[in-house]
Amino acid sequence: MRCVWMHVEHAKAHVICNETSMTVELEKAAFKGLDEDHLRLNDPGNTACRLHSNGTHVIGFIPLNECGTMIKEDDENLLFSNEITIFEHVRDIVTRKHLLEVQFSCQYPKRGNASLGFTVHRDNQTITEKGFGTFTYNFEFYPDILFDTMINPHSYPLDYEVGDKIYMQIDATTSINNTVLFVESCSASPYDNPNYQPTYPIIENGCVQDSTVVIHPPSHNKQFRFSIDAFKFIGLHDQVGHN
Repeated sequence: MRCVWMHVEHAKAHVICNETSMTVELEKAAFKGLDEDHLRLNDPGNTACRLHSNGTHVIGFIPLNECGTMIKEDDENLLFSNEITIFEHVRDIVTRKHLLEVQFSCQYPKRGNASLGFTVHRDNQTITEKGFGTFTYNFEFYPDILFDTMINPHSYPLDYEVGDKIYMQIDATTSINNTVLFVESCSASPYDNPNYQPTYPIIENGCVQDSTVVIHPPSHNKQFRFSIDAFKFIGLHDQVGHN
C-alpha cells in the first residue's frame, strides 16, 4: 500500500462587485511562480476578458454578460459566477495538472426600494441587501407625458395644485441582459419616512390601488413610468412623499 500526500496552497482572492462588472484580485504571493499568461476565465476565446497583473496581484475585470460568466437565480437573488484556471497550452480544453482553480461570484438582490417626495429632491438611492453587489435606482419627476427632460433638481421643492397630473419615472442602473424592473409597491405618507403609519397605498403587489394612476410605456425594460393626480392628506399636512 502506498500513500500519496497532496499539498494544496490556498490562494487569496478579493472580489469587487458593481452594477455592470466583477473585479477579481488574486495575490501572487499566495502562489509562487504564478504566471498570468497561463491563466484564463471560462471563455478563453474572448480577448476582452484577459487577466492583467501588477507587482503584487493578478487582476481580472469581468463584465457581467461576458467572459463565460454563468448566471443563476432564485426567488430573491441573481448569482453571477466565473472561474480562473491554469492552462499549459492555449488550445487545451482538458487538463490533468490543475494547480489553481479560483471560483468567484457576485450576488445581487432582485428587490430594492426607491423614495422621493414632492417637496424635496432626493439623490439616487443605492440599495444594498445581503450579498456582494448593489444596484442603483433613480426616481425623478417630469413635466409632461413625453418624459423627455426631467425637472431640474434646483427647482425643488415642487408645488402642485390638488388634481394636477404628476409624472414620475424610476430607472434601474444595470447592464444585465433579460431583466425587467418590476415595481411591487408604492405608497404615500405625509412625512419623508417610509415607516410612517398610516400610509396611502398607490401600488400593492404590483396592482394599482389609486384610480387616477396611469402606467405609461417605458423606453426600456429597466424603467417604470407612471402618473397620478396630485392629492393632499387631510389635516395639517402640506407634503406628500412616495416610497
